[in-house]
Amino acid sequence: MSEDAKQLVDAFTALAPQDRYAVMVELAGISEADAGPISDDELTIAGAELFSMYDAEE
Repeated sequence: MSEDAKQLVDAFTALAPQDRYAVMVELAGISEADAGPISDDELTIAGAELFSMYDAEE
């Protein structure tokens, strides 16, 4: 992972949960525009990873 990507992840991690959700939605839109539609499997994996991050914080 590049240094820019690591900084992005660190900044994302510092956000409040509601801001993280808003950023995830925005990133999903950007990804969809760049790579075509997101599959159900990809959304399921992304959701599982996001909830895993929330669980780790608790």
